[in-house]
Amino acid sequence: MTDGWPRSFSYTIGTVANWALFLFAVWLLSWGSGEGRLPQPALWAIVLIVGVSVAAQFAAAYRLIAHQDEYIRAITAKRIIAATGLTLTAAVLWGLAEQFLGMPILPMWVIYPLFWGLFGAATPFIRDTRP
Repeated sequence: MTDGWPRSFSYTIGTVANWALFLFAVWLLSWGSGEGRLPQPALWAIVLIVGVSVAAQFAAAYRLIAHQDEYIRAITAKRIIAATGLTLTAAVLWGLAEQFLGMPILPMWVIYPLFWGLFGAATPFIRDTRP
C-alpha cells in the first residue's frame, strides 16, 4: 500500500530551489531596505520575483498532483484542506491578538511557510481517504 505521497525528483529539486530563492529574497529585502542599500525599483523587482515564485510553487504542486491517480489526489486534497484550515485559523487568531491584545505584528509573508509547514505536519495524520 502506498503512503499517499506523490513522488517526483524534479518537483523535489524545484521545491528546494524555490525555498532557497524565497529565503534568500526575504534576506535580501531585509538587508537591502535598510539604510537605502538597494534602490526602490530593485526592492520592487525582488518582491515581484518572490510573488512569482510562490505562484510557481503552487502551480508545480498542482501539476504534480494532477498527474497522480484518484486515490493519491484524494489524500493530498484532504491534507491541503487541513493545512489551509489550520493556516487560516492561526492567521485569524494571530491577527485578532495583534489588533486587540497587543501581540507583536508578524509580516504576512509568514503565512506561506506556515501553510507548507502545517501541510507537512498534517500529512502523517491523514494517510487514507476514509472520512
